[in-house]
Amino acid sequence: MISDYFDFLKKVANKNPDVVKFRLIKEFIGVNKGFIRFALEMRDGTELHIFEYVDSGLHKIDYSYHWQNKEKKLIKRWDNATHHKEIETFPHHLHKGEDIMSSAEPTFVDILKKIGDRINKK
Repeated sequence: MISDYFDFLKKVANKNPDVVKFRLIKEFIGVNKGFIRFALEMRDGTELHIFEYVDSGLHKIDYSYHWQNKEKKLIKRWDNATHHKEIETFPHHLHKGEDIMSSAEPTFVDILKKIGDRINKK
């Protein structure tokens, strides 16, 4: 099941018209848990770094979707690190520049859509 999910993530990334390069960094699939880390170069030169650590029920234990510009500066990062307890949606939150905001737990597909919408507005 974890293997199928990771294959799905890779397929979605590779078929997205806004993605010009896919780079798998690390993948581990165990009996009860697995993680995947990969990076995408987007057609506008920005990069999206993806990390998901899931259990056998495909619940995200830990995740980060880090979007950065050509100069490697953060545009946005969605994650569930437990360092912002003041956020209403704790542990889920969004870094937008220096600002920390509430955010529902996104999916990789949601993130690609948001980034694609912004790229295609330019």
